[in-house]
Amino acid sequence: MIRLEKVSKEFFIGGEKTRVIDGIDLHVDRKEIFGLVGETGSGKSTILRMMNGYIEPDEGSIYLMGMVLDSDSRYELVKETSMIFQGFNLLGNLNVIENVLLPTKLRKGVRKENVERARELLSFVGLSEFEKSNIRNLSGGQKQRVAIARTLITKPRIIFCDEPTSALDENMSYEVLKLLKDINERFETTLVIVSHDIGVIKSVCSRVAIIENGKISDLISLTPKGVAPVSYKEAFLSD
Repeated sequence: MIRLEKVSKEFFIGGEKTRVIDGIDLHVDRKEIFGLVGETGSGKSTILRMMNGYIEPDEGSIYLMGMVLDSDSRYELVKETSMIFQGFNLLGNLNVIENVLLPTKLRKGVRKENVERARELLSFVGLSEFEKSNIRNLSGGQKQRVAIARTLITKPRIIFCDEPTSALDENMSYEVLKLLKDINERFETTLVIVSHDIGVIKSVCSRVAIIENGKISDLISLTPKGVAPVSYKEAFLSD
């Protein structure tokens, strides 16, 4: 579903050209929930942004759904994906259902079937009664649920999640993570989740790449285990 081959990326940092991603090889299987974890500045978010076409690699190739992601294919491929942000990215001047419908409005205009699907998705995320509510009146967890419903409105084959629970408390984080698992199972959607929180990754992902200094230091298959507050690798492998 997603494949990176010898991918590298450089940025100017402090006036100097710095390699932030260095020769990454990686694949994500169809219907998998895959995690990218690492300290702040490790490069995990840069990898995510290259996967979803926001930025281009300087070296190497990225493939989505069997096609190379480049300037010629980007528009069509990115239409098959969607994004969940840590800051929700909702519009305060729109109500709940209008926020959910926004991607369809931007792409081809709101149609009756879009409205029906938006209502189905609000039911799926547990917000049917909030259809006409103002975004400003919602809790953080409710806002993230609206953002998730908005993500699903275009029926994406891949969803990229950038720290999807970092702005939420523990209870709301649990509910959002459960919802992500439900999305994976019900819609057979591939998910890639970036987080610095080991607990988040271990609770939902089947595999995780540990990113250190722009490289994959370890690739681990996960089973339910406790989290130890040591190194990333030891935390994933410990019981």
